[in-house]
Amino acid sequence: MILERLKDVSLSDGWILSQYWQTSPVILEKAVEVEALIPDPSTLAQILRETDLPCRLLTGVEGETFTLAHGPFETFKTPKKPWTVIIHGLEHLFREYDDIRKSIQWIPTWRFEDCMLSWASIDGSVGRHYDQFSVFLIQLNGRRHWEVGPLATGHTSMLPNQPIALVDRSEPLTSWTANPGDVLYLPPNIIHHGVSLDPDCMTLSIGFRAPDAGALLEGAIETIDANNQKIRFSDPKRTRTGAPAEILVSDLQEAKATIIRYLDEPHVLEYLLATRVTAPYLDMEANAAFGEEIDPLIDSVTQWELDPGCRMAYVNQTLYVNGERIGVQTPSELLNLANTRTCRSSDIRKLEKFWFDIVVEFIRTGSLVPCANHDP
Repeated sequence: MILERLKDVSLSDGWILSQYWQTSPVILEKAVEVEALIPDPSTLAQILRETDLPCRLLTGVEGETFTLAHGPFETFKTPKKPWTVIIHGLEHLFREYDDIRKSIQWIPTWRFEDCMLSWASIDGSVGRHYDQFSVFLIQLNGRRHWEVGPLATGHTSMLPNQPIALVDRSEPLTSWTANPGDVLYLPPNIIHHGVSLDPDCMTLSIGFRAPDAGALLEGAIETIDANNQKIRFSDPKRTRTGAPAEILVSDLQEAKATIIRYLDEPHVLEYLLATRVTAPYLDMEANAAFGEEIDPLIDSVTQWELDPGCRMAYVNQTLYVNGERIGVQTPSELLNLANTRTCRSSDIRKLEKFWFDIVVEFIRTGSLVPCANHDP
């Protein structure tokens, strides 16, 4: 594998980056201005203590058994051994991170999973591993040395007795040191190992969701009701050629055909994918501060935006939000909201009552909020 290095290419440059998407890793040198993206370590320690964002503390180095602790932490002191803190869902706290992922418009917004920060001491790492999804690794602070490759296969050996899924060391296909502003893109299943070279090394990971077959089939089970159960295994022209207890290859083929017939029912496949890819990464809490005064608020606010945690997508004109099917024949104002993640109060006022009430509920639950630069 040749790890290409590109200069003067930003994360928004889909014409170039789509050539690497899901196929091969690539380095983007000085692709992101990171000065305004580096959090203070004291802020990160406060997040570990005072929020419910998923977080972990991993200590150790390759060749040893790592130790793992899950947050939130009542107190946080950096360990003496090399350590790494991982914090998920930081787009909820840092709109700058949400802005970065929104700039990657050449990938559908529903593919986005979350923004995760890795904060490490010298020699800190999360071990040699691979992910089953694509990720952009943006170096924010300090330097990180990367070993990249090879591609994991069904024969890749996993390390026993480790608290996270790690692989045996193998000869990397390439190595590289990331400096602030550099980005490493990794497609699924590429083994990689990053080691911090400086104190307070920070790497921002923008990950993308890829629902597995099990999640989709689980969704299929949820959609089955009494009406759907008419689609059954059938073998009207069966010729008995096997032993009495034998399931034949033809039987397996008919079972597969039965599942496909069900997936071909109207809207079933649409529902399976759309509900899974719009499921929130984190639970969203209702915004009780608005109380019942939503209508006057709409009049006082000019511009609205979706909360970073709100997931919205549509199939044709059927709208899905946060894992639920909302309605069909969605008006253009809400399709535009799904695409741009912003809307104006004047557009909300144009909606028929059903859709207006839907938007009111978005506001009440905190899915739709006044734009950050709104001045009441």
